[in-house]
Amino acid sequence: MPRSKVVIIVPAYQCEAYVAETLESLMAQGDALKEVDRVILADDASTDRTIEVARTVWRGPVPLEIRPSARNQGEYLNMNDCIASLEDDVEWYLVMHADNLAKAGWLRTLLDRLRVAGASVGSISTSWDDFDESGVRRTGENEPSATPRLIAGGRESVAGTLKQGCWWHISSCATRVRTYREVGGLPQGFRLKGDWDFLLRVLGAGWDVEYIPKSLMLYRMNPAGSSSVTFRRHRDVVETLDVFRMHRGALSPREVLAYHIRQLGVLGRRIGVSLLRGQFARAFAGFEVGMFVIRSWWRCRFENQGASDAVGARTRS
Repeated sequence: MPRSKVVIIVPAYQCEAYVAETLESLMAQGDALKEVDRVILADDASTDRTIEVARTVWRGPVPLEIRPSARNQGEYLNMNDCIASLEDDVEWYLVMHADNLAKAGWLRTLLDRLRVAGASVGSISTSWDDFDESGVRRTGENEPSATPRLIAGGRESVAGTLKQGCWWHISSCATRVRTYREVGGLPQGFRLKGDWDFLLRVLGAGWDVEYIPKSLMLYRMNPAGSSSVTFRRHRDVVETLDVFRMHRGALSPREVLAYHIRQLGVLGRRIGVSLLRGQFARAFAGFEVGMFVIRSWWRCRFENQGASDAVGARTRS
């Protein structure tokens, strides 16, 4: 019986300045690259030279498939279209965004883990380093043994992930295509917190997730991307609470209240810093989002939760 295929998806948008290094970091993965079927550049209607640079740079041992979108859709819808086009014999897809860098051993580590993954494992993720626009680098986990941790799907893991925040990154991960399809794909309407929502839906559906406590990716903040823009108006807080409300059934009313209080604290500190720096528009936006936090708590308390209580209902097969 032929082995199921594995592909690498490289989502891209306005990555002319980054895509060459990203593809070079994939080509530097050595013989492990020969074990994937192909690399797919899923370009979200870039207007710069992203595709041209990618074609020029690629010298890998497997094909580079260019999949251009006819219009800009945003990261998650662009990826949804790409994954929907995969053949039925593709079992896993790996992701490395066109403005990030795969470290040495990234591909070998993930391939080794997915080859032995149990049928209940829906995704495998690694730690990563953050490299922001100011040049500051924050290192991820690097445990000496790098022993994988298995996070079992179900209500307890959803509750823990709601409290802790997102420890899974769509870049530097491998995801089973069946899992992706079962949970309804990547979310619409999010620019910052879609990774968190997807992870919570995977765990909530009863799929296990494996986490490797070793930093195998360098995440770079692209000024043309979504993350750089939305932080300035506290959109991250809004999206955090949008995701939180959808999955709040795993927490008690007291925990829900405490979470909203913490978000008000985050905004309070940001408003104070903005006022000290004379960033009055950002400070005013903080007050507006503060009112959103209060409304969010009110909705959590009084609105019907419906389907969000159905956590961990999946029967594994």
